[in-house]
Amino acid sequence: MYKLYFVHKSTLLCLALVFTFSITNGQNSGSETIDLQKARIIIDSLDKQFAQHFYNGDSISLYNMYAKGASLGNKRGNEILISWGQQIRNSIRNDTRTIIYTTTSLSTDSEFLVELGIYEFRDSKGNLKHKGKYLVVWKQEDGKWKLYRDMGL
Repeated sequence: MYKLYFVHKSTLLCLALVFTFSITNGQNSGSETIDLQKARIIIDSLDKQFAQHFYNGDSISLYNMYAKGASLGNKRGNEILISWGQQIRNSIRNDTRTIIYTTTSLSTDSEFLVELGIYEFRDSKGNLKHKGKYLVVWKQEDGKWKLYRDMGL
């Protein structure tokens, strides 16, 4: 457990350093700017779509929301699909199929969107079963925002 915690914290620190470095060194000058108000609407919509796929038990649609080369924690490729399949089966057994995502912060470096938020798992009666925080880095692929780095905090 400690090793997994260390990997998550190390990954978060690396993402923060890369994000800060790219902003402070002006690597994005001349790049198209991202309208954060419009991006927020898109990300909120994608979060709801993701939650609906989870509720429906559709691990393939969840997997298809990830960009090429994406990671879910330390999982990559088909491991992401397998992980969501396992999580869906657990949610059915534990009556925690409803996920609610709330974005608390959204920022950009003109290439990626970085979303911080809170997730809640609720049972079929609406009772809170589990709550946590997450960090997602979104990347545009073929004109669509896709999950590129996805981790619980």
